[in-house]
Amino acid sequence: MKDVDFEQARNIVELGVGNGCVTREILRRMRPEARLLSLEINPVFVEAGRRLEDERLTVVQACAAELPVILQEEGIDGVDAVVSSLPLSIMDRQVVDRVMEGSRMSLRPGGRFVQYQYSLRDHERLSRTFGDVAVGFTVLNIPPAFVYTCSASDAGQATDRKAPPSLGSLYAAALAAVAFAVRSLQNL
Repeated sequence: MKDVDFEQARNIVELGVGNGCVTREILRRMRPEARLLSLEINPVFVEAGRRLEDERLTVVQACAAELPVILQEEGIDGVDAVVSSLPLSIMDRQVVDRVMEGSRMSLRPGGRFVQYQYSLRDHERLSRTFGDVAVGFTVLNIPPAFVYTCSASDAGQATDRKAPPSLGSLYAAALAAVAFAVRSLQNL
């Protein structure tokens, strides 16, 4: 989340509350007057998110593809960041396209879309949607994860270019695979 400007952000969206780990970290970094709107489809995770009891947090049970509609209902005209932990690789491709496009359209100029994933499979899709995509890697996550940071600066001007993952990203993927294999062998 290092690419999210928490000092300036006033409206942040989280897609996929899950167990609340990312939610708590966003809340910890947010300014007191900022607002976090978290969308979650699983009712168990929705209830867990609502138990966090932070007045800056609104948890809505809804599909992430409905983000533009929910923002309108909440009276939010644009967001500074969208942080997603959605498992894109196992989701319906049309739903993923709607989530990506809705997220892009919802970002204010200069906003960021941050996506945590365990593969580089969606790099091309994110590049087509956002145009400007950087790929990082975090070994502190269990398991280690790729972090896509997409810029809204190209919003409305997405290209059909097929930007390949960087050499560093490919190296990171290989390193993650080795680390995962070593951990697996240690647990035998």
